[in-house]
Amino acid sequence: MKNGIDISEHQGKIDFSKLKGKIDFAMVRCSYGFFHTDKLYKQNINGLQSINVPYGLYHFSYATNEEEAKKEAEGFLNIVKNYRPLYPVALDVEASNLTSNLSKEELVKIVNVFCERLEKAGYYVIIYANLNYFETKLNSSSLKKYDKWVAKWSNKLNYNAGIWQYSSNGKLTGINGRVDLDKSFKDYPKIIKEKKLNNYKEESNLSEINYVVQKGDTLIKIAKKYNLNYRDLAKYNNIKNPNKIYPGQIIKIPSTSIKPNMYIVKKGDTLIKIAKKYNMNWKVIYENNKDVIGSNPNKIYPGMILKI
Repeated sequence: MKNGIDISEHQGKIDFSKLKGKIDFAMVRCSYGFFHTDKLYKQNINGLQSINVPYGLYHFSYATNEEEAKKEAEGFLNIVKNYRPLYPVALDVEASNLTSNLSKEELVKIVNVFCERLEKAGYYVIIYANLNYFETKLNSSSLKKYDKWVAKWSNKLNYNAGIWQYSSNGKLTGINGRVDLDKSFKDYPKIIKEKKLNNYKEESNLSEINYVVQKGDTLIKIAKKYNLNYRDLAKYNNIKNPNKIYPGQIIKIPSTSIKPNMYIVKKGDTLIKIAKKYNMNWKVIYENNKDVIGSNPNKIYPGMILKI
């Protein structure tokens, strides 16, 4: 079981450095209705990536018919296609002033249309609602194939859920005010990786990558970047004197040492292209990697490792 949170612009600016080690995953609201984006979803995703916390993405629906559900699904897809969430993408179904009077049949049709579109596009889909909704309105057999993210604020959940939102009154350092708390009962990162869903793909099939030594580098500094022992790195590269390395020298790094928040530069990459993949500003990536890139942000090359 993993412990997590779900967040949106309502939490305000989060200090993710203070959340490090406190949570195992997070669900991030990206959008609601047709079509409004959450003001802080990009910052929240980038913050989670900076502390290596896997995340899922969700959309709050206001659809009142199947056509509106299709439009919402397409809008949501235009966002999630830019990311590789290792937790599910979710449809948040709650009563609102627009949807509270929908019949069970209408609601089930809306949910099916939305979820089928996301699933067809290659995403692992989960449905969020409170327990009463699941027991009275979303209990159709047509929805059985989808995991459920159940809101029940108590100490016990007698329901077969993939994720359980068990509190709306959580307190965590780094977040001002309350935050929803969740538990995940499935190893979603493993499932999503194995099935290659949610845009997941291996960054590299190489057993190792090449690090080009920069001016001022030492083997100790390089090893520290990848959580390696410098003596092991010296041995791996047949370096007899660990104190003697020079700019331009190639240091081979086992690919198993690459962290989730690192990107291996490939042929044809530019900082602008890489930034676009992660919905970031290229200048932020450059500032975070000046020690690797050097003084010219236009000069990056295959094999270079960048922190994202």
